[in-house]
Amino acid sequence: MAHPSTKITILNLFALSLLAVVVGWTPTTAAQRPELQAITARQPELLKRALDRLLAPSGQPQLYFVGFAGYGRQSVFKREVLAVRRIFDDRFGTHGRSVALVNHPSTANDIPLADASNLDAVLQHLGKLMNPNRDTLFLFLSSHGIEGRLAVDMPGLALRSLTPLHVKTMLDRAGIRRRIIVISSCHSGSFIPTLANPNTLVIAAARADRSSFGCEDRRQWTYFGDAYFNRALRQETSFRRAFEHAKKLVTLWEVQQQLTPSLPQMAGGESLSGAD
Repeated sequence: MAHPSTKITILNLFALSLLAVVVGWTPTTAAQRPELQAITARQPELLKRALDRLLAPSGQPQLYFVGFAGYGRQSVFKREVLAVRRIFDDRFGTHGRSVALVNHPSTANDIPLADASNLDAVLQHLGKLMNPNRDTLFLFLSSHGIEGRLAVDMPGLALRSLTPLHVKTMLDRAGIRRRIIVISSCHSGSFIPTLANPNTLVIAAARADRSSFGCEDRRQWTYFGDAYFNRALRQETSFRRAFEHAKKLVTLWEVQQQLTPSLPQMAGGESLSGAD
């Protein structure tokens, strides 16, 4: 996501996040280190608690939801992922089959971090629960992004960003075949070539070479999250048709704000029943 007045700052912050990944640098003080160590040490317990709440599989086709709020220096991504989880639990029957991973200081004691290790653990666990021929995973990734990378940042911790190959490898290893993946970030269309296939519907908030908008910290939703989840999917049960509605809304808002069009994208999923 990007707002014109904050785009340079966001790119600088994301560059710092990537620097932390590459060289292990993280700007922490001595006073912060015990707290950060406690957050890290708490992850196995928080993850176990989240996974233990998942219901045993039933004989009917099920939809599972995983939300990933990757950028912990702003609240909008946390708000968005938690709100989408509630929508899916209430409207699409994922209560007891949904997991949220969130990077934000306000949730660090209660919700597992959105990092590659926790995401992999959740997907591997779900892969053991789900029937690969019947059940479907809805994976929602919300963060800042550059081409080919989704920002994963928690203040004080050095976390690696997600790439399309990371996500594909985790899903393949988990044996989760039926997938719907929504990526709400700048340049998120760059994930489509790696992830989209007949069994994987990929929806991206922006074309590979475009920014998306609405990531200001005061907001409840990003532009695409608002259009797709908060509006279209509250009225529409088809994930494909909801995308078409959301794309029109985003285009209208961008024209009104005189923004460069983000050009949301959708590809794959031709073999998925239930997505239409």
